Amino acid sequence: MFPSLFKIGPFDLRVYSLMYIAALLVGIFMVKRKADRLNLKPTDMENAVIICFMSGIIGARMYYVALRWDYYNGNFFEMIAIWHGGLAIHGGIIGALIGLYFFTKFKKASFIGLADSMVPWLMFGQCIGRIGNLANGEAHGVPTVVPLSVIFGVENRFKEFWSAVCSQTGLSPTPESISGLMSKLPAQVTFDNKVYTLKEYVPWGMSFGNYPRTPAYADFGALPVHPTFIYEMLLNFICFVPLYIMWRKSENIGTGRLLGYYLIFYGLIRAFVTFFRADDLMVGYLRAPHIISIVMVIVGVVIINRKKMLKSA
Repeated sequence: MFPSLFKIGPFDLRVYSLMYIAALLVGIFMVKRKADRLNLKPTDMENAVIICFMSGIIGARMYYVALRWDYYNGNFFEMIAIWHGGLAIHGGIIGALIGLYFFTKFKKASFIGLADSMVPWLMFGQCIGRIGNLANGEAHGVPTVVPLSVIFGVENRFKEFWSAVCSQTGLSPTPESISGLMSKLPAQVTFDNKVYTLKEYVPWGMSFGNYPRTPAYADFGALPVHPTFIYEMLLNFICFVPLYIMWRKSENIGTGRLLGYYLIFYGLIRAFVTFFRADDLMVGYLRAPHIISIVMVIVGVVIINRKKMLKSA
């Protein structure tokens, strides 16, 4: 809710950027500790983290632009203007792994080994990165007045449902008008021949009414929304703990277990949180994060069980 920590002339230190920097520094410091295990120099580990970080940023932007091509087509400046927002975590993960693959080919190092040494700190970075989303009022959820039967039942058509809400309650699609929905509750809305009751379903909704430039306010005015950035931050931290415990035992580095469990953990986390997200990217009528999350879980299971699968083949 406070995107900038401070400004000095044209310099603007944003919370989101600070979280990225903190994640990078922690990652470098911790990953270097596994250099001996992988027969690499500490500087090699440092370079690997930096390359993954940079390729991750590129991948996150390319993924976002590709799925919003209708907006970015023909506007090259906006394609590269990451300071305007628009980074997708799944694209970042894909980009980071591609960058790591080419680094290991160049250094003749173990891809699995380096990935195992990094993924706990990637999860940690994703955890604190959600603080930046909170500060920006982005990556937010749907209003907490929406019943779970809508969130889990018609999630891929939420925009249609919300249009029905505005139409049937006499609201125009502006933040100021939408904010007035609270005074109309409880209210009933018909969608697909079903009647849904709008009311305050959970007490922990977060309102961005005092911060009119945030994406959450632009979408839903002052209505309380599901704090999906906090949901994901907490789940990421919970899953970071077992990854860290495994990471501390050097014999786990190079087995693929950490990489596999990371892919499974985050795939499940994001698949769950995506139900509550209001701003997810779409592929046709499907949410892109659901598709990629399913792929992540499958790949994670294959990596963990690859030796058994090869023996039985």
